[in-house]
Amino acid sequence: MNVVLAEKLLNQVMGWSPSEFNKLGLEFQAMATYKYDSYQQFTPGMRFTESLARWLGQFPPSKRAIAIQYVRSRLVFLSEDEMNHLVSISYPDVIRPLLFKASADIANIEPHRIKKISVSPAFRRLERETLFLGLSDGARTDIFRRANKHLSNEQVRNTHELMQERVTSLLQDLRKETNSIPDEKGPSEAFRTIVLLDDFSGSGLSYVRTETGGGITGKLGKFVTNLSNPNHSYSGLVHKDGFDVIVVLYMATTKAEENLRKALETLAGARGFNVHVLTVQQLPSTCQLDAQSAGEMDQLIQEFYDKKNESSATEIGGTDLRYGFNGCGLSLVLAHNTPNNSIGLLWAEGPKMTPLFPRITRHKDFA
Repeated sequence: MNVVLAEKLLNQVMGWSPSEFNKLGLEFQAMATYKYDSYQQFTPGMRFTESLARWLGQFPPSKRAIAIQYVRSRLVFLSEDEMNHLVSISYPDVIRPLLFKASADIANIEPHRIKKISVSPAFRRLERETLFLGLSDGARTDIFRRANKHLSNEQVRNTHELMQERVTSLLQDLRKETNSIPDEKGPSEAFRTIVLLDDFSGSGLSYVRTETGGGITGKLGKFVTNLSNPNHSYSGLVHKDGFDVIVVLYMATTKAEENLRKALETLAGARGFNVHVLTVQQLPSTCQLDAQSAGEMDQLIQEFYDKKNESSATEIGGTDLRYGFNGCGLSLVLAHNTPNNSIGLLWAEGPKMTPLFPRITRHKDFA
């Protein structure tokens, strides 16, 4: 849509005076150029200003100032460049310190002697004995690999779903590449550390949860269970005398961290491995809303809601989607999609709802 026409439409919807438009309209124009126009789920030709005008138009004129103030003061938009930055620093800033500590213990080196640790055979071997796997497309393993060129191309994979042939290939490459690292035990026969990467989690429930009857489900829960199952091909990836599982989220809420850590520690205690849950950028509590903290926005969140967006997948969260999946109440938009943990008013659509940032939903019910 033509930028001038979009701005005219926004001005018409809000009924701004020239001075108000100069203050608020130009502010939104700047943010649209800087970030919001890059949202990947806008339809062809649509930009943020047009979407904002359409979104505001669904509310009564007396309530539009409340909605636009929410966008100005509470919305957090994570751009592609910002997400890629989190991916790039995840290994040196978050993962490698754990490997340094473990290597220092093995080599009996003081933990503050980082340079000595980094060139030690113990660290070189442990680093190569670490396998990096993506939990979804959001893991951006291509960016991760390019940011850490010293890692072997064969120890960074874009998925945690591995065929038997891939498991065999990974172990063959591991033995070959560790043969040149001094160790009295010879080449490594299995991995000591499995790192599982993903971009975002709001609740942690889609990763691991216990079903009625005690079964473990969720992509992470299933994977970790299979690692410690001697009858599954994944068990051949890791040392029988113990291994570490490190879950790395580029961004997450404290709620997701706590839920994941609790669930995985329960699994680890029963199956004999160590677990770590690490977040590169923790989402601050100021990005979360509930009926009390939402203030006047709560009326809009409650009134402009359509159950059409609910499905068997969202039922897992235990709430409707007014305040997002599992009631997380986030005000977060990611450049490639909006999490369903964010308030429904941002992304959900239907006869009663017009989204500001339309969302692509992965899990759908089909009649």
